[in-house]
Amino acid sequence: MSIRIGFIGSGGIAAYHLSHLVRIPEAEIVGLCDVNPAQIEKTRETVRKSVEEYFKAGSAKELNAKAYTDYRAMLQNEDLDAVYICLPPYAHGEIEREVIERGLPFYIEKPVAKDMAIALRIRDAVKERGLLTSVGYQMRYWSAMKKAKELLQNKTIGMALVMRWATLPPVPWYPYQSRSGGMLVEMVTHHVDQLRYLLGEVDMVYGAGARRVLHKVNPEYDVFDVSCATLTFESGIVASIANNLFSGKVAPKTATGVHILAEDLTLSFQLGQGLTIITPDKTETYPYEDYGFAADQMFVTAVRNGDPSYIQSDYADACQTLAITLAIEESVRSGSPVKVDEFVRLRAL
Repeated sequence: MSIRIGFIGSGGIAAYHLSHLVRIPEAEIVGLCDVNPAQIEKTRETVRKSVEEYFKAGSAKELNAKAYTDYRAMLQNEDLDAVYICLPPYAHGEIEREVIERGLPFYIEKPVAKDMAIALRIRDAVKERGLLTSVGYQMRYWSAMKKAKELLQNKTIGMALVMRWATLPPVPWYPYQSRSGGMLVEMVTHHVDQLRYLLGEVDMVYGAGARRVLHKVNPEYDVFDVSCATLTFESGIVASIANNLFSGKVAPKTATGVHILAEDLTLSFQLGQGLTIITPDKTETYPYEDYGFAADQMFVTAVRNGDPSYIQSDYADACQTLAITLAIEESVRSGSPVKVDEFVRLRAL
């Protein structure tokens, strides 16, 4: 049974998912929508090049989906089983509501919104319709994450450190707070979700941030390009996050990543490299995997079987990760600690 899929948004992250889906036999891409038709053709070419070896081996399909510039037309004209929503943070809201009204399962990229109130309304609408959803926190599908979770069971965990050094992504909306939501909300969200998966829920956050470098490139750029945050978990664990948006090309690679320090155990996730497990007796490594492929495979399987148990992060769960990053942003501006549950409660009114 083929799962007929339409894409709303055909930029770089859509190409990433499409490069997996054309290799999954049950997935049939029938519609690609973007307000810029040239972007759709660019994505077709990008996908073809990225999976060329699979095309040659006969294990990937041509991306012959019909192009649309109006997502409503695609939803109306195509007999869809599921939708991928691959949009910038500022574009969420109305599109999800229309997808939900049609009763379509959807995979949505993170962050699910840049506004908590919008995300909560969508969360409630999804729950009311009983829809299957998946969110792009694909590291949850990495076998190393499952191994880390097992190792941390029955351990006294002291703290975690997250360090992420990046460069400004080549998309026009990123350096504007009103459009991207900032680096914490749009990029570091992956690591916040990683901490939630491994350590449990966050109780309180405190953040500090500044504009130090990017405004020199363009005085209109208004995202915080440096920020630090302290998180306290319900369990008593504490964590620290430090990130910036300008030193990705000159920062030490060994520092970046997520480091969890527990009793007689340290776990270090290096970006794009793998997991290092250090105990008093030995050091082990788990290699990097294409966990994004697993995330897409599991979504297709979940839709085909009507079984949400394949999904590691659904829309409601992703709202919790969003709440933490938005609470940190609020703390940066207010200069005060923010209770995550209270932050969500106030925006649900």
